[in-house]
Amino acid sequence: MARAPIARRLALGVLLVVVLGASAAPAAAPVHFRIQPEASEITFRATSRLMNAEGHFGRFSGDVIADPDNPAGARITLSIDAASLDTGIQMRDKHLRSADFFDVERFPTITFQSVRVEASGRRATVVGRLSLHGVTREIAVPVDVQMTETALVASGEFIVNRGDYAMNYNSLLNPIGNEVRVAFTFRARVP
Repeated sequence: MARAPIARRLALGVLLVVVLGASAAPAAAPVHFRIQPEASEITFRATSRLMNAEGHFGRFSGDVIADPDNPAGARITLSIDAASLDTGIQMRDKHLRSADFFDVERFPTITFQSVRVEASGRRATVVGRLSLHGVTREIAVPVDVQMTETALVASGEFIVNRGDYAMNYNSLLNPIGNEVRVAFTFRARVP
């Protein structure tokens, strides 16, 4: 007689494990997003006494690996073709590509790789290593993020001090500001 209550309890326990295990939501897996350059942009704005320089980079690629349940675990990589800079003035672009500024022959690629992400809702601060002109420094970039299962949009802006990256050229007649404002909007999709 004692066997029946034990058997019932054991069966009830197995049933609970099966039911509760089946109803537990699986953890979301990280999603790989590829940046779509044709739908994205990276712009910059530098100031000087006589005129400001505004432009963009035309060739870049990047990936974001993000877990909707753990945004702080996101990983971001970005690679920019430094020679693809374009301000709309050919002579100025040639000078910016020269050894005075980007020195694209020696340093053809600008890269960013995230180290950590501090997320709060749709806002995040992405801390990462920016490699530019042969110098790598850690920077913090504020970002607004919208993410679905198949698409991601991230936008933000930050300041780069060109002197921090050994870009020290200046002109006596037209002094150039050290701070360059960089803005971006990345649209990415699951490949």
